[in-house]
Amino acid sequence: MFLLGRKKSPDSSTVRLEIILYHFVSDQRNDFTLSGHTVPTADFRRQLEYLAAHYSIIRLRDARLLAQADPARPYAAVCFDDGYDCILKEAYPILGEMRVPATMFINPPVLGNRDLLWRDKIRFLIRKGLEQEFAAFLRSQRGAYRFGQLEKLGFYKWSKNPKCLRTMRIQNDVNVFFTRKGFDPAAIASEQNLFMRERDVAPMEFLDFGNHTWSHPILTLLPAAAQKDEIGRCHDFLVSRGMEPAGLALPFSPYNRDTVAITRTLGYPCILTVFEESNFLSPGKMAQPLLLHRRMAPKDAGGLAAIL
Repeated sequence: MFLLGRKKSPDSSTVRLEIILYHFVSDQRNDFTLSGHTVPTADFRRQLEYLAAHYSIIRLRDARLLAQADPARPYAAVCFDDGYDCILKEAYPILGEMRVPATMFINPPVLGNRDLLWRDKIRFLIRKGLEQEFAAFLRSQRGAYRFGQLEKLGFYKWSKNPKCLRTMRIQNDVNVFFTRKGFDPAAIASEQNLFMRERDVAPMEFLDFGNHTWSHPILTLLPAAAQKDEIGRCHDFLVSRGMEPAGLALPFSPYNRDTVAITRTLGYPCILTVFEESNFLSPGKMAQPLLLHRRMAPKDAGGLAAIL
């Protein structure tokens, strides 16, 4: 993996930025909130209260401005990935009440519950106890996958490991398996009202929008042209909705020189990983785009102080 200007340690002139990542913020209990990364609303509120008490919370799109900020106080930003509707219904009212800005990174094809993200399909199969049957189906696709690490990693982690997948064929194979089992992903998403609607992607006082690619692939498993299509289609969707993308949130974090070149061409201010690291921004020359790391939010209020 190509790394863009990672800074290992701070000095007295650097500004510290912590970026906290959420997926579901919800009190609902369904196949997705129970199996995904979910923070209850009361814990979300307490986490924001902690950030507000100890950090200056900024809009992510303003991160580059921190190179000229006072390093005496640390800064924080809040992000959401994937476009789940609970963020609008349950998290956004808390953001508004507390006047905390945040950024939502979306995948357009699932908006309006037209489909499930392929990772949501994997979680759904696991919840239904079908992971072994699905793994057997993948084994029948001879040569398409590497199964040596399956037992060690467990099916969920194995199914998103770029060293095990070879290509992004799994996105199509999970669709084929869903059809064989008679599962309708749009009906499943609609039943849970899982995703926000297209018309919800609009200017909001406390929510900006960013690019999370079109279909949430592992970008390093794609050639440059396919990466350009994935990033470009999401970019075009956001621009068509009157949005200036706040940056590119990398699905799962892997990226390479092609990824950087594409985002640089688009003029994106930043690329975001999910590495559990602080960001230290220097007043010197900054890379374009800027590589920023995000920490996954813990599922309870007290855990946030522990990871920071």
